[in-house]
Amino acid sequence: MKALRFTNTIHIHPLFFLLAISALLTGQIYPFIVLFSIVVIHECGHFYMAKYYGWRVSKIEIWLFGGAVVSDEHQSRPIKEQVQVTLAGPLQHVWIFGLLFFLEWAVGPHPLLSTAVYYNGVILLFNLLPIWPLDGGKLVFYFFSQVATFRNTQLFTLAFSLCAFLSLSGWMTLYHHWTLASIWLAAFLLIEQFLEWRRRSYVLMRYLLYRSSNIKDNLPSKFIKVRDDLLVRDVLKNLRANCRHVYVLKRPEGSYIVDERECLDAFFTRGEANLRLRDIPNISQ
Repeated sequence: MKALRFTNTIHIHPLFFLLAISALLTGQIYPFIVLFSIVVIHECGHFYMAKYYGWRVSKIEIWLFGGAVVSDEHQSRPIKEQVQVTLAGPLQHVWIFGLLFFLEWAVGPHPLLSTAVYYNGVILLFNLLPIWPLDGGKLVFYFFSQVATFRNTQLFTLAFSLCAFLSLSGWMTLYHHWTLASIWLAAFLLIEQFLEWRRRSYVLMRYLLYRSSNIKDNLPSKFIKVRDDLLVRDVLKNLRANCRHVYVLKRPEGSYIVDERECLDAFFTRGEANLRLRDIPNISQ
């Protein structure tokens, strides 16, 4: 179902209007506007931080109970940028809390202000849950990326996310906290985790492509002893995001050095994924 354009930047999913109509019919239109405003502010935090770093961001999409900044840059940019873009959303709730508490102090208690405080807290806590694709789930990904290969980071993140999801679902079942809204959210989260599992190979390839043209020389070098018959494609499956890989090949005539740049060039430029490391031209350079 195609999203409707509110502006060139903000697109609203048609199902979102079901919630709006429901709120109007039940007399909850003002709380709904408050909820909508907080979600948009949260996503704008992600959006403007991503634009600050020059990410290719196509739009902000508002769903039935939340939103997302749509970009192909996630999981490809430097970890520092990704963490800051991810945290830019939750940080918006801090000044929103400050504004709401100031208004309560200035004009006195009001049911709408209390509702805004409640929604602001709920959205903040919900987004920090360690479940993919929430902000908390992305932070889990960035943590694992510092201690594991990119491919293993994908697997560890999704496994951790699924365990967190099942634990939360079990708790909600035990204490009878399920509502229609929470069932919709649970279904959305489960589908997104399944889709991320399906596209994990594409995400890895996108990261390698980014790495081939954007590797930073200031990354610490990690020297790794490998067999000289190792294939380029097998080497690239085990890249880590926080270091530059330098492969040391032991051969009878002495040791040789192969930089990851040469492997990436062989893979993407020459299309030789099955090339053995010992056969890479200019291996002694």
